[in-house]
Amino acid sequence: MTTTPLPFVRLNASDLEHLLITIERSLEVQTHAQFYLWAQGALQGFIPHEAMWCAWGNVDTIQLRVQMFARGVIAPRVEQQMTDPTDGILPRLVDDWLRGGRAPRLISSAGGDQMGRRQLIGDLKRCGFEHAAVHGVREVQGDYGSFFVFAGLDRVPDHRTAYMLELLMPHLHLALHRMRQRETHEACAEVAPVTILSKREIQVLHWVRNGKTNTEIGQILGISPPTVKNHVQKIMRKLNVNNRAQAVGKSATLRLVTHADLG
Repeated sequence: MTTTPLPFVRLNASDLEHLLITIERSLEVQTHAQFYLWAQGALQGFIPHEAMWCAWGNVDTIQLRVQMFARGVIAPRVEQQMTDPTDGILPRLVDDWLRGGRAPRLISSAGGDQMGRRQLIGDLKRCGFEHAAVHGVREVQGDYGSFFVFAGLDRVPDHRTAYMLELLMPHLHLALHRMRQRETHEACAEVAPVTILSKREIQVLHWVRNGKTNTEIGQILGISPPTVKNHVQKIMRKLNVNNRAQAVGKSATLRLVTHADLG
């Protein structure tokens, strides 16, 4: 389906300055907290909203993971209605966007061009959202797509809303994926020590955590105290810590020792 070009929107000097600041700040987004502050700060100046659902994955097949950012508390019932993979509002909005030629979609209980979307409008209204705007990245295919729902807009969305969605979409997409890559990297870094500690080292670490001396650990495990000392030194090197107390603290943070590891 061919996408109809959006009407041109003239931005004044103040708008252009704010847009530049918004884009510059998006480039600084690396973490969940930074994304939240950007979305609830600079981005609100162009698309004022109560809650934003960010989805990433394969948009064409609607195989998506979703995260929500809101300036207030969103009821669990609303979150479930929005994101349910079977008949949630968000998957239906994605389908509506795809059918609409991947152009920004403006949804409002106030009327306008809402043909075929009466059920969506009603469901959004029951969630407490009179107005919404949605858009995604057109050019990205496969598992690296993204889609955004701005719900609870403070006014009826219009051609300016659609124009700003178009302008800001690449920056939303890149900021979201930088955040996701950072979270994935940190998650991998946290679980990495589990793979580099041997079973014997985990056993030694367990008894260090329980306050046992090298001699006591050796008696429990049937090995010599010098061998225990050697294991402790290897554990500290692998965990990048300087003493036994730090090793115990980091093991607790990373949940390295479980009962299953001690058999």
